[in-house]
Amino acid sequence: MKSFNKKDYVVMALGNIIGAGIFLASSLVITIAGTWAPLAYLLGGLVMMMEVSFIIELAITNPVPGSFKVCAQEVFGEWWGYVNGWTFWCSGVLGMASEVTACAVFTRLWLPHFPLWIFSLLFSVVITLLNFNDLKGLSKIELGLSLTKVITLVLFVVIGLLLTFSHHIGHVAEPQALLPLDQHSSNGVVGLLGSMLLIFFAYTGTGIMGMAASETEKPEITVPPAAKIVTLTVVSLYTLSAFFIVTLLPARQLDPKISPFVQLFTIFQIPYAGNIVNFILLTAALSALNSQVYSASRMLFSMATNKQAPQFAAYQSSKGVPVVAIAISGVVLLLTAMLSYVLPEKIFIYCVSASGFLALVNWLSVSATHYYYRKKMLKTSPEKLKYKAPGYPYLPWICFAAILIAILSIPLYPDQLPGLYSGCVLLVIISGAYFVTRAFLRTK
Repeated sequence: MKSFNKKDYVVMALGNIIGAGIFLASSLVITIAGTWAPLAYLLGGLVMMMEVSFIIELAITNPVPGSFKVCAQEVFGEWWGYVNGWTFWCSGVLGMASEVTACAVFTRLWLPHFPLWIFSLLFSVVITLLNFNDLKGLSKIELGLSLTKVITLVLFVVIGLLLTFSHHIGHVAEPQALLPLDQHSSNGVVGLLGSMLLIFFAYTGTGIMGMAASETEKPEITVPPAAKIVTLTVVSLYTLSAFFIVTLLPARQLDPKISPFVQLFTIFQIPYAGNIVNFILLTAALSALNSQVYSASRMLFSMATNKQAPQFAAYQSSKGVPVVAIAISGVVLLLTAMLSYVLPEKIFIYCVSASGFLALVNWLSVSATHYYYRKKMLKTSPEKLKYKAPGYPYLPWICFAAILIAILSIPLYPDQLPGLYSGCVLLVIISGAYFVTRAFLRTK
């Protein structure tokens, strides 16, 4: 049953992409990249736009849940389909853990005496329960959450533009002037490359655009223009927001543990601005968390229907909701969120880097899959190519090279290394699980 229209599709996509990657991790990006941060968001956005066009082509050509994973399996074999699916799910769960940690960080601003893990646990339970709604109910919930954070970014950019023309903002005695870009230290190209994992993490919610396409009305007509709206909106808002953070927030006040948006609205001395913005950022993180539960559970459901996950995960309610897959994803989220009890200060960067690394592995797969799958379709079923991503055959490999460079640059920021190591370990475990499962099935 296809229940998403164009508006629903745009809302779910924006909800999944815009989250802690810009609202909280942007301070880390600026700490690493300095004055190069806006350029980093722009370059990462261009790669994301290429990746989205590949995902959409695969989803429209083969409109099944988890289409990019199904297509990868057709091209590279059952092993890679298995690894690709589970990698996407693990990346999604770790991304959910980073978002729920961000929710806890925002909430602790009001209740500083409570430990982080209590809020993480609470939000994990609430969002998992919300996802048991059918698609229409879920899209209505997401509409309000997504609009809140988009409006926040737009408002922030508008304020930045007003300050550019020396307009007075808030209760400060003098108009807030733009600060020179070079107030932030810069490590040049090294800093730019070192920040790219965090940059790509901010864009990695794009997988939902392929997942939701199979549940969208007339995807070949609805999805491409909707995707264009989503990608242009996100890249523009991210790049402009990063520019105004760099030019409005004094470098000495930048704190990776606090959202730079909260800090800036406080500087403007707008009454109650800090609390209002913190509440908005909390809803933004909840929105991203909500959408990521949706995309991760749909991938688990897709794998279960293809006998690559426990069969009971394929169970659906009478309204077509994969309730078991949602429950499993929710339980794992709860367990992951409990890491905030053990690593309260480092949990965010560890989850972000591990999720980002696994997501980039999937992006590599999507780029290569798109090239070979298009080649296959042109020979066997060209009529199925109702939408063609531009730039073929060059863009898939340009995108592949850019992502590979980002992965190789992870060690340039050492705090990302635990995430890299844990991501590699997960890849080995997933591969081992495939061969063990295959051997077990052969003996039956």
